[in-house]
Amino acid sequence: MTWNEPRPVLRRCVSCRELHDRRHLWRLIRQAGDGSVTLDSGMGRSAYVCRRSACLDEARRRRRLQRALRVPVPDAILDLLVERLSLEGDPPLRQDEYRPVQLTGTEAPRAPSIGDLHDERRQSPDL
Repeated sequence: MTWNEPRPVLRRCVSCRELHDRRHLWRLIRQAGDGSVTLDSGMGRSAYVCRRSACLDEARRRRRLQRALRVPVPDAILDLLVERLSLEGDPPLRQDEYRPVQLTGTEAPRAPSIGDLHDERRQSPDL
């Protein structure tokens, strides 16, 4: 990032409590005037949740959005988020997240042992 590029605006997910760029989170807003809850636009008290199924399930189960917004969140809003998640899918894992990979058979990578490396050097006519 150079000196003239804008810094990302970070927000905290109400479920996992991790900081993310706000463009990668869903925003729920308690409207200032009437107290209704909307998605993505408006002015008022906001809460953010990750675009991951685990965070959305945890927020729903533990009522974290209701606590953050201090009003009941309608089930229609939560169902809409679940629908968005099914359309987008879970985002790819970050580099520091654990990804269970099971490679078996011929596609499993195999690093040469030290003995194999020494044998190759001995057999090479260049050395």
